[in-house]
Amino acid sequence: MFGIRFIKIPPTSHVIQYSGGKIVREGAGISFFYYSPTTSLVLVPMESTEEPFIFEEQTADYQSVSLQGQVTFRIAEPQKLAALMNFTLDPGGQRYVSEDPEKLPQRVIHLVHVLARAEIEKLPLRQALRASEALVRAIRTQLATLPELTALGLEVLGLSLLAIKPTPETARALEAETRELLLKGADEAIFMRRNAAVEQERAIKENELNTEIAVENK
Repeated sequence: MFGIRFIKIPPTSHVIQYSGGKIVREGAGISFFYYSPTTSLVLVPMESTEEPFIFEEQTADYQSVSLQGQVTFRIAEPQKLAALMNFTLDPGGQRYVSEDPEKLPQRVIHLVHVLARAEIEKLPLRQALRASEALVRAIRTQLATLPELTALGLEVLGLSLLAIKPTPETARALEAETRELLLKGADEAIFMRRNAAVEQERAIKENELNTEIAVENK
């Protein structure tokens, strides 16, 4: 019959069927016929989503660094999200009628960005470059109780920082400084070895002289 359609929902998605402004059916992994002229379908995917990110921020000593990583999240409470964002399908049940589903990952990344900025601004450059694990712990702890994510029914499953890098100019300066320290350490080691050799040679000569004196006295 014209207008009657069939839809099959995968187990990783939650569908809500509205008719006359009321919910008549909802669930994950279900299939049913519906009359498209009087039905609205809201489809919320619940599988985990991985989104990469790259942020440019400043440290406590005003040095620019880039943070590269990935956040993994899922929609744990689809009803909450459906009430705040438009996940409605078109009458044919093939595509979304709004851009909200595409905007959702950017919302999560924006929140991660805000938290990462607040944490990286507390650290000087050298400490920030070695603080990936500490930053991940701090950001994940805050994400777990963030009201914005809770209101949307989202759950953060994972967060990783793959790299924290200074600008190329700063990296070259750090490399040069490290190289100078290594060369200085090498020079000091050579000096100490030579000094030790001189001391040892002097001690040997003193022993030889003392031996000669002892022999003459006899």
